[in-house]
Amino acid sequence: MNNRAKTIVTKYVNVGTPLVLMGALWLYLWMFPWYEAYVHDPRWGHNYAEALAFLAVGLAYFNRRFISDVLALLTATLIVPASLELVSHPVTAIAGGVLVALIILDMIVERGREEDLGQPSNRRLRFWLKGHLPTFAYVMLGHLALVYFLVRLPGGTYENDLVTKVYDGMLVPFALLAILERPVRTLGSIPTAQLGFFWGMLTIIVSLILLIGQPETWVTLGITVVVTVLGVVALIANREAAADAS
Repeated sequence: MNNRAKTIVTKYVNVGTPLVLMGALWLYLWMFPWYEAYVHDPRWGHNYAEALAFLAVGLAYFNRRFISDVLALLTATLIVPASLELVSHPVTAIAGGVLVALIILDMIVERGREEDLGQPSNRRLRFWLKGHLPTFAYVMLGHLALVYFLVRLPGGTYENDLVTKVYDGMLVPFALLAILERPVRTLGSIPTAQLGFFWGMLTIIVSLILLIGQPETWVTLGITVVVTVLGVVALIANREAAADAS
């Protein structure tokens, strides 16, 4: 049990888990229960590329391979043309879907490999890209909030509901925590990875609570709460094990 708790804390109590959940649950809602809303009003189509961006960056976080990092950055970049409707929503959605599929393929192909495929031969460039590609992807995810608050909301967007404002508002510190996770191991006495995990999970939970009047969101809320509780239990068990060992 103690070894399992340590594994969960080390591998999953970080920003990667809420990133994958944000993308997967967001995509599920718009592919199934909310699909009719998109059919009646195609302007909602930006949600597909945006959800795929979060899913891509989350998958790349866990894969930690050069090709996945590049693909995740490309997917996250789609947020800008999708949010500003610079490119048609079907195009950004299809592009995002293809990029996510390629990341999944890369996860399969590179499983167990010692060296990343496609990485530059120059050691310094390889090191720089390894550290900065994920950071650039997090910055692009943060653009979802920046575009909303600085462009779309002042311009009179149809999305002026509370949940959108709260989600985008909470996304800014989440993106900052994701950026800080590698270079800054702790903030105060708390590991940055754990702060990122709980803030990300809180972002999802608060947003879904604001949608509690829509029964189709209950399953996604339940999944998020269960994952958060598992993270808390794993942390407590791991700390108790560390205290006993000392």
